[in-house]
Amino acid sequence: MAERQRRSSRTVQAREAARERAARFVKQEEERVRIAGDAILLQDEIADFDAETERRVAKLREERDAQLAEKREKFDALVVEMLDTEIPAQQAAERLGVSVGQVRAAKRNFDQAVAAHAGQGTEPATAEDPGEAQSESAEGDAPAAASGAAEAGQPTAGAYTFPAPGAAAAVVPAQEGSPERSEETALPPGSGG
Repeated sequence: MAERQRRSSRTVQAREAARERAARFVKQEEERVRIAGDAILLQDEIADFDAETERRVAKLREERDAQLAEKREKFDALVVEMLDTEIPAQQAAERLGVSVGQVRAAKRNFDQAVAAHAGQGTEPATAEDPGEAQSESAEGDAPAAASGAAEAGQPTAGAYTFPAPGAAAAVVPAQEGSPERSEETALPPGSGG
């Protein structure tokens, strides 16, 4: 019997140890489930935050692009206004602090914008059109309208002649003092060169 009691006490002790281990495993499993749940929630928050941030960045980019386009159009108009003072592109570039290529690109962009704008208004005005009276008075008084716009610092579409879309651009004669005419310029006798 003593042996039986020892066996039963050992069995009780073994069961007790097994229960303690099982309790430890249950605690560990509960901790693992808690950690996994927190991680899943955090992943969802990360995805939501990332999506919201991307939406905000896209909105900011749209605003930036719109403002840059507007500012570039204004810059192009100023370049054309500078060129309208009959200054060579090289000098205009130097005065504006840009390259000659940028001056030419600005002129081209401005010309395309004006042509596109002019192309939008090709429909004839009707009697119900509120802009009809303005367009009729502008046609009869075009020089006054052009000078008013020039005084306001804005170039007018009527001040430029544009080729039809797809047509070759007209060749502009070289201006006095421009590099294109340097070959034609004769040096005075005795100046050496």
